[in-house]
Amino acid sequence: MIDRIEINLLPAEYRVRKKGMRVPREVVYPLLLIALGGLFVSYYTMDLDGKIGKARQDISDVTQRIAKEGHIKAEIEALQRDRQIVYDKIRALQRISVNKGKWVHLMEVLCAYLPRYTWLTSIEETVASPTSSALRLQGSTYSFPEVANFMTKLTESEYVTNVDLSSIDQTGDARKAFTFSLTAALNPDAGLGSPDIKH
Repeated sequence: MIDRIEINLLPAEYRVRKKGMRVPREVVYPLLLIALGGLFVSYYTMDLDGKIGKARQDISDVTQRIAKEGHIKAEIEALQRDRQIVYDKIRALQRISVNKGKWVHLMEVLCAYLPRYTWLTSIEETVASPTSSALRLQGSTYSFPEVANFMTKLTESEYVTNVDLSSIDQTGDARKAFTFSLTAALNPDAGLGSPDIKH
Protein backbone atom coordinates (compact mmCIF):
# COMPACT_ATOMS: atom_id res chain seq x y z
CA MET A 1 0.00 0.00 0.00
CA ILE A 2 1.39 3.34 -0.98
CA ASP A 3 1.11 6.32 1.36
CA ARG A 4 -0.18 9.53 -0.02
CA ILE A 5 2.37 12.25 -0.55
CA GLU A 6 1.21 15.85 -0.55
CA ILE A 7 3.21 18.45 -2.37
CA ASN A 8 2.46 22.15 -2.05
CA LEU A 9 3.19 23.75 -5.37
CA LEU A 10 2.20 27.27 -4.36
CA PRO A 11 4.91 29.88 -4.38
CA ALA A 12 6.56 30.59 -1.05
CA GLU A 13 4.91 33.99 -0.64
CA TYR A 14 1.43 32.41 -0.85
CA ARG A 15 2.02 29.57 1.51
CA VAL A 16 0.23 29.66 4.87
CA ARG A 17 2.57 28.83 7.72
CA LYS A 18 1.56 27.74 11.20
CA LYS A 19 2.75 30.23 13.74
CA GLY A 20 3.69 28.99 17.29
CA MET A 21 3.26 31.02 20.44
CA ARG A 22 6.49 32.88 21.16
CA VAL A 23 7.04 34.85 24.38
CA PRO A 24 9.67 37.58 24.26
CA ARG A 25 12.65 37.39 26.60
CA GLU A 26 11.75 40.72 28.25
CA VAL A 27 8.70 38.98 29.71
CA VAL A 28 10.17 35.53 30.42
CA TYR A 29 13.08 36.64 32.64
CA PRO A 30 11.03 38.86 35.00
CA LEU A 31 8.41 36.13 35.33
CA LEU A 32 11.12 33.60 36.10
CA LEU A 33 12.64 35.88 38.75
CA ILE A 34 9.23 36.47 40.31
CA ALA A 35 8.59 32.73 40.44
CA LEU A 36 11.95 32.04 42.08
CA GLY A 37 11.39 34.88 44.56
CA GLY A 38 7.98 33.47 45.44
CA LEU A 39 9.49 30.03 46.05
CA PHE A 40 12.19 31.54 48.28
CA VAL A 41 9.66 33.58 50.27
CA SER A 42 7.44 30.52 50.68
CA TYR A 43 10.37 28.40 51.91
CA TYR A 44 11.55 31.14 54.30
CA THR A 45 8.01 31.61 55.65
CA MET A 46 7.60 27.89 56.22
CA ASP A 47 10.99 27.70 57.97
CA LEU A 48 10.14 30.73 60.12
CA ASP A 49 6.76 29.25 61.04
CA GLY A 50 8.55 26.04 62.06
CA LYS A 51 10.97 27.95 64.29
CA ILE A 52 8.12 29.95 65.88
CA GLY A 53 6.22 26.74 66.54
CA LYS A 54 9.28 25.14 68.13
CA ALA A 55 9.91 28.22 70.28
CA ARG A 56 6.30 28.20 71.46
CA GLN A 57 6.59 24.51 72.30
CA ASP A 58 9.79 25.17 74.26
CA ILE A 59 8.10 27.98 76.17
CA SER A 60 5.17 25.70 76.93
CA ASP A 61 7.52 22.97 78.15
CA VAL A 62 9.44 25.37 80.39
CA THR A 63 6.20 26.80 81.79
CA GLN A 64 4.98 23.31 82.61
CA ARG A 65 8.29 22.45 84.30
CA ILE A 66 8.13 25.66 86.36
CA ALA A 67 4.58 24.85 87.42
CA LYS A 68 5.55 21.25 88.18
CA GLU A 69 8.65 22.16 90.22
CA GLY A 70 7.27 25.32 91.83
CA HIS A 71 7.11 23.58 95.20
CA ILE A 72 10.92 23.40 95.25
CA LYS A 73 11.16 27.20 95.38
CA ALA A 74 8.68 27.29 98.26
CA GLU A 75 10.68 24.63 100.09
CA ILE A 76 13.92 26.59 99.58
CA GLU A 77 12.30 29.75 100.94
CA ALA A 78 10.96 27.80 103.94
CA LEU A 79 14.42 26.34 104.60
CA GLN A 80 15.98 29.81 104.40
CA ARG A 81 13.44 31.12 106.93
CA ASP A 82 14.10 28.15 109.22
CA ARG A 83 17.86 28.67 108.90
CA GLN A 84 17.48 32.35 109.83
CA ILE A 85 15.35 31.42 112.87
CA VAL A 86 17.94 28.87 114.01
CA TYR A 87 20.73 31.39 113.42
CA ASP A 88 18.90 34.02 115.50
CA LYS A 89 18.38 31.52 118.33
CA ILE A 90 22.04 30.48 118.30
CA ARG A 91 23.08 34.13 118.28
CA ALA A 92 20.77 34.89 121.21
CA LEU A 93 22.21 31.98 123.21
CA GLN A 94 25.73 33.15 122.43
CA ARG A 95 24.84 36.66 123.59
CA ILE A 96 23.46 35.30 126.87
CA SER A 97 26.66 33.36 127.43
CA VAL A 98 28.87 36.32 126.52
CA ASN A 99 26.83 38.81 128.57
CA LYS A 100 27.95 37.04 131.72
CA GLY A 101 31.47 38.31 131.16
CA LYS A 102 30.62 41.38 129.09
CA TRP A 103 31.04 43.87 131.91
CA VAL A 104 34.36 42.36 132.95
CA HIS A 105 35.74 42.84 129.43
CA LEU A 106 34.10 46.24 129.12
CA MET A 107 35.73 47.42 132.34
CA GLU A 108 39.07 46.15 131.04
CA VAL A 109 38.55 48.21 127.88
CA LEU A 110 37.60 51.34 129.83
CA CYS A 111 40.58 50.98 132.14
CA ALA A 112 42.96 50.33 129.24
CA TYR A 113 41.80 53.41 127.33
CA LEU A 114 41.27 55.82 130.24
CA PRO A 115 43.84 58.65 129.92
CA ARG A 116 46.05 59.94 132.72
CA TYR A 117 44.55 62.51 135.06
CA THR A 118 41.08 61.29 134.06
CA TRP A 119 38.62 59.28 136.11
CA LEU A 120 35.06 58.03 135.72
CA THR A 121 32.42 58.86 138.29
CA SER A 122 29.42 57.04 136.80
CA ILE A 123 28.73 54.19 134.35
CA GLU A 124 25.12 53.45 133.42
CA GLU A 125 23.54 51.10 130.88
CA THR A 126 20.18 51.83 129.27
CA VAL A 127 18.50 48.82 127.60
CA ALA A 128 16.15 49.69 124.73
CA SER A 129 15.65 46.10 123.50
CA PRO A 130 17.35 42.70 123.86
CA THR A 131 19.70 43.64 121.03
CA SER A 132 20.02 47.37 121.65
CA SER A 133 21.49 49.14 124.66
CA ALA A 134 23.38 52.36 125.34
CA LEU A 135 26.15 53.26 127.73
CA ARG A 136 26.40 56.58 129.56
CA LEU A 137 29.74 57.56 131.06
CA GLN A 138 30.37 60.50 133.36
CA GLY A 139 33.81 61.55 134.52
CA SER A 140 36.31 64.28 135.19
CA THR A 141 39.67 65.22 133.73
CA TYR A 142 42.40 67.82 134.03
CA SER A 143 43.22 67.66 130.32
CA PHE A 144 40.47 68.62 127.88
CA PRO A 145 42.15 67.04 124.75
CA GLU A 146 42.36 63.71 126.55
CA VAL A 147 38.57 63.39 126.39
CA ALA A 148 38.69 63.39 122.57
CA ASN A 149 41.50 60.83 122.67
CA PHE A 150 39.46 58.66 125.02
CA MET A 151 36.46 58.80 122.66
CA THR A 152 38.60 57.79 119.68
CA LYS A 153 40.04 54.79 121.48
CA LEU A 154 36.60 53.67 122.66
CA THR A 155 35.40 53.70 119.05
CA GLU A 156 38.21 51.29 118.16
CA SER A 157 36.87 48.76 120.65
CA GLU A 158 34.44 46.06 119.55
CA TYR A 159 32.28 46.66 122.64
CA VAL A 160 31.09 50.21 121.95
CA THR A 161 30.13 52.17 118.83
CA ASN A 162 29.01 55.71 118.02
CA VAL A 163 30.65 57.46 120.95
CA ASP A 164 29.27 61.00 121.40
CA LEU A 165 30.14 63.82 123.75
CA SER A 166 26.96 64.84 125.55
CA SER A 167 28.47 67.65 127.63
CA ILE A 168 31.70 69.02 129.05
CA ASP A 169 31.96 71.75 131.67
CA GLN A 170 34.77 73.37 133.59
CA THR A 171 34.55 73.12 137.37
CA GLY A 172 34.79 76.21 139.51
CA ASP A 173 37.67 75.06 141.68
CA ALA A 174 41.21 76.33 141.40
CA ARG A 175 42.48 73.09 139.83
CA LYS A 176 40.55 73.84 136.60
CA ALA A 177 39.15 70.33 136.14
CA PHE A 178 36.55 69.43 133.54
CA THR A 179 33.49 67.24 133.97
CA PHE A 180 32.23 65.40 130.92
CA SER A 181 29.44 63.06 129.86
CA LEU A 182 29.70 60.50 127.04
CA THR A 183 27.10 58.27 125.39
CA ALA A 184 27.84 55.19 123.31
CA ALA A 185 25.92 52.29 121.78
CA LEU A 186 26.88 48.84 123.05
CA ASN A 187 27.57 46.19 120.43
CA PRO A 188 25.31 43.18 121.23
CA ASP A 189 27.59 40.84 119.27
CA ALA A 190 30.78 41.95 121.01
CA GLY A 191 32.79 39.12 122.48
CA LEU A 192 31.22 36.41 120.35
CA GLY A 193 34.71 36.07 118.96
CA SER A 194 37.85 36.56 121.01
CA PRO A 195 37.89 39.73 123.17
CA ASP A 196 39.74 42.54 121.48
CA ILE A 197 41.47 44.93 123.87
CA LYS A 198 43.87 47.26 122.16
CA HIS A 199 46.47 49.00 124.26
